[in-house]
Amino acid sequence: MSRRSLPLLLLTLLVSAPGAATSKPPHAAPATAAALPSPKLDVKNWTLPNGLNVLFLADHKAPIATVQVFYHVGSKDEHVGIRGVAHMFEHMMFKGSEHVAPEEHARLLKEVGGQVNAYTTEDLTAYHDTVPPSYVGFAMQLEAERMRQLKLFPATVDSERHVVEEEKRLRVDNDPIGKAIEKFRALAYVKHPYNWTPIGTIEDLETVTPAVCQRFYDTYYQPNNATLVVVGDVDEKTVHDLVDQHFGAIPRGPTPARAGADEPPQTSMRAETLHIEVQVPVVVGGYHIPRAADPDVPALEVLAAVLSAGESSRLHQRLVRREHLAIAAGGVTETLEHPGLFIVYAAYLPDRDAARVQAVLSEEIARVRDQPIASDELDKAKNQLAAGYVFGLQTVDGIAQALGRAQYVEGDWKRFVEGATRYLAVTAADVQRVAKKYLVDTNLTRVTLAQPAPGATK
Repeated sequence: MSRRSLPLLLLTLLVSAPGAATSKPPHAAPATAAALPSPKLDVKNWTLPNGLNVLFLADHKAPIATVQVFYHVGSKDEHVGIRGVAHMFEHMMFKGSEHVAPEEHARLLKEVGGQVNAYTTEDLTAYHDTVPPSYVGFAMQLEAERMRQLKLFPATVDSERHVVEEEKRLRVDNDPIGKAIEKFRALAYVKHPYNWTPIGTIEDLETVTPAVCQRFYDTYYQPNNATLVVVGDVDEKTVHDLVDQHFGAIPRGPTPARAGADEPPQTSMRAETLHIEVQVPVVVGGYHIPRAADPDVPALEVLAAVLSAGESSRLHQRLVRREHLAIAAGGVTETLEHPGLFIVYAAYLPDRDAARVQAVLSEEIARVRDQPIASDELDKAKNQLAAGYVFGLQTVDGIAQALGRAQYVEGDWKRFVEGATRYLAVTAADVQRVAKKYLVDTNLTRVTLAQPAPGATK
């Protein structure tokens, strides 16, 4: 199953895709952001008596529909001792329930032409089934089945524990970039559970028991901790009836306790260098920023686009094109349900001076703090963000995922429906203000991935 952790994905891909600066698609933007109309999205929202939140959007452009269930649980809901259990559940939800044999959920939907996947982040776990419209009810039936009737056999727990442990070894322990991200998170967060990534830790995974899994399932896999999103070529009455039929009888569960710790303000720069055999050294820096719902976030996203979006962006032009210091450079806002990070990075060849690469990154950050951005840069950044929003509406799957993320990460699904309008009010003064507020050295965590020194013990 796929996993969406933006910094890990970003840094894993940057070496093979020089110049790819942000998570936004590199499509051409229109002349002005205001010229790009936000499509009218008539999203219907209702809540069942058992607390299940439902979002529905009719989209009749193609004979396809998606059924997605978002659970408001991710790695930040773990604690030391069970780190990785949220990701384990992404796997175990396919391992059999009361009336569905192991692996049958995916097989049954694929047999009718459907596509099935899931992912785990710091803030949510999502399951999505994209099917022909006539099978929307079947997809709901299968999702309702495993919402409360999952079978947590000891053999299943052991099997999936080993699968996730191997993922951890492959993607982190045996991957220099993975190690750098793991170290970066541990340095950036000293108290909050964003300190670890959804892949978990080997020491905790090895001790996860069926009883631990059952408690986790009973706590978080409840209708009142979930949002069902349906988008596609179906009508509202049909969806209402099917939701009531398949989910209405599931009893409401206890309200999960949210024990996340507040991260104390960072007061001095944190830095560490990892000396590992690596073909392409990397430096990654992160500044603490507010939660995704904060009103400063649109200005921070515009700032990230100015620095990082495309080959004309500041970091690419300075580090890659003009000074030939890096093969890729950019940044991104990692917006999370709780305060996140503004990330900048550069990947460079071993014969380049790491100190110079870091210095140029710092100089470009200082420039956006000290000088207002030009109007053409501001317009370009807004255009790119607006275009990214519109291109995200091209598939029913993309719409549903964005709605689910808005509900739990941004705190309200209506923030997705706002669309590009959130960027239109951002001014050059706003961009400079947030740069001065957040992009300061005392708020910076930096990890450098470098070759071992000559003669050093490997």
